[in-house]
Amino acid sequence: MDVDFLLTETGETGLLSSENLFKKVAGVLFDHESGRMTLEYTDMDYLDLNIPVEPEFFGTLDLCLLIHIGAVKNGHISQAYQVPLMFLNDPYRGEIFKHVRTPPKPLESFFYFITHCVLGQPVHRKDAGDEDTLGCILGDTLPSALKFAPHMERRRAIESRPEFVYSPNAPGIGLGGAAVTHPAERTKAIREKRKRPDDGSPDGANEDGKE
Repeated sequence: MDVDFLLTETGETGLLSSENLFKKVAGVLFDHESGRMTLEYTDMDYLDLNIPVEPEFFGTLDLCLLIHIGAVKNGHISQAYQVPLMFLNDPYRGEIFKHVRTPPKPLESFFYFITHCVLGQPVHRKDAGDEDTLGCILGDTLPSALKFAPHMERRRAIESRPEFVYSPNAPGIGLGGAAVTHPAERTKAIREKRKRPDDGSPDGANEDGKE
């Protein structure tokens, strides 16, 4: 597995792997003294990346609280999500993470990131001593030209779909809150109102022929 470190002009960072990561990454640990990164997996296992990050990128990393994790398989994006970027021996950074939330639409966020990458470098190679492998894992393909694999594209479509949000106490036109009735409850109430109390007929009229 080979891994590249990528950046955008706006300071977003990410790790792009040449194959799917077989374990879910929980976070990335950066050692600013050695310049190396470690992938921390959810099962407490880890992978030390074997090529240090260039010092010129340290300042950008210092401002990143989240880092993108992705993989490319057969020329398509096959994994994409975001995890915390932690610094070794930096207790203050841990306090900041208490208020950090991952993007609500991780695939959209990753796609925006990958299509705006302008810089990068290798951070892990199977054979770090082989200089022929130090080129970009994408070869001649530009990051902006990448597309999601079919199964990821379906997830992205679901993720982007607008959803009905039920808010029982949404603000009304006035100064206070106004109750919002769910459509199913509103339909039920209308039907009940149209029924006669004695025989349940739906004509909405009383015994005198008046509503």
